[in-house]
Amino acid sequence: SKMTVTPLEHTLIGAFSGSVEVVLMQPMMAFKNAMQEGRPIPRNPVHIYRGLTLNVMSMAPITASQFGTNRLMQQVLLGSADGSGQQMTGLQSFAAAGVAGAASALIASPSELIIIQQQRSGRTLGVETKSFFSAYKLPSIYRGLACTIGREGLYAAGYLGLFPVLKAAMEDAGYSPSTSLVVSGLAGGTFGAAASHPFDTAKTRMQAFMYSKPEYMTMKDTFSTIYREGGVLNFWRGLIPRMTRIICATFILNYIRTTTVDHLEVQRGGKAHAK
Repeated sequence: SKMTVTPLEHTLIGAFSGSVEVVLMQPMMAFKNAMQEGRPIPRNPVHIYRGLTLNVMSMAPITASQFGTNRLMQQVLLGSADGSGQQMTGLQSFAAAGVAGAASALIASPSELIIIQQQRSGRTLGVETKSFFSAYKLPSIYRGLACTIGREGLYAAGYLGLFPVLKAAMEDAGYSPSTSLVVSGLAGGTFGAAASHPFDTAKTRMQAFMYSKPEYMTMKDTFSTIYREGGVLNFWRGLIPRMTRIICATFILNYIRTTTVDHLEVQRGGKAHAK
């Protein structure tokens, strides 16, 4: 069957999906950041939702770029715009999603840096942004970019790659749609969270402390410090709130994406048939 929904339309669907997800899951992000930095877990709703505005402003284009780039990569790998008569392999789906995630790091990295700084200082978004650029040179806004590329690539590979591949495989094997949805959502979210978390932990440390501590000066220094502090398991500090968020995000984002795309495909198929 033809895929008529364009990369641009997938991008718009992604912007809406990302906004909904981040409003619902902001508390998990606040808890995760506090645990990774060694701060007390916030309990005041004002503190929990601090940085929400920028988070929504950043997550909408992040998810938009992931959805749009993923669709574009599908077209490239299939060699046609509508993919008629062709089926993505599991490896192709995984690769398309991974590239889409890695590309979105260019948006995710700087916005999350400001959010982390804002959560630490308690300042307003405008004041924090002004303070940051008065204290650091422009290239510093991309501090932690390599970690973010690793994190976003693996995260997207889970929710945009593994989830649909596993769901389709289970349905083909005779499992019910509801069972396939739950198992693939849990698997995609768990993989996306667990595989990408060490990069997220390192990124959070690098962005939180900027250049104030020599042990976090480079990505290599940061990984060495985290390991020295508490061994391998220290890389997964704060995993539970982040995994909870990502599993929920996997369901939320894919539900909105598939529901909207299926609706558009059916509408367009009906119109084409009527012609």
